[in-house]
Amino acid sequence: MESVQTFLQFLQTYWQTMVLVVLAYYLLLLFAVAVWTYRDIRSRTQDITAQVLAVALVLVLQLPGLILYLLMRPKLTLAEKYERALEEEYLRRDLEDGSVCPGCQRSVEAEFVVCPYCLTELRRRCQHCERTIDLTWQVCPYCGATSGAPAAGTPTIHIPAQERNVKIYS
Repeated sequence: MESVQTFLQFLQTYWQTMVLVVLAYYLLLLFAVAVWTYRDIRSRTQDITAQVLAVALVLVLQLPGLILYLLMRPKLTLAEKYERALEEEYLRRDLEDGSVCPGCQRSVEAEFVVCPYCLTELRRRCQHCERTIDLTWQVCPYCGATSGAPAAGTPTIHIPAQERNVKIYS
């Protein structure tokens, strides 16, 4: 009889220990999920109220609260929103600025022949009609003349080789 009682006490102690271990594990898991939720919502919004409500939702409702949070949280993090805004700004500026220097990526006017910042040759003048044409064009679209060396008397810009490679920062 005593051996049976001892065995029952052992089982009772064993089950109490197991319940305490499982409870401790569950509490640690709940704490970890709450910390993860806090870090995640903090990376997605600066609103303190939303941060507190998200963590409270997970702590109070636990697994269903976590599922609700995952369904309702903002799609983008603040860093992703910032990157998207920069990308949109770049695209908008690219559409607004008709001409950009291929050398330094700064905005230049459509009629510039040389970039005033990095001295990159942007266009040339037609030898017949003196209009500004693109460097890659074989024929002047204004007068139909074939491209070649500038005609005599046409003013040309001579930039010394040393100055062409100079980087100018402003």
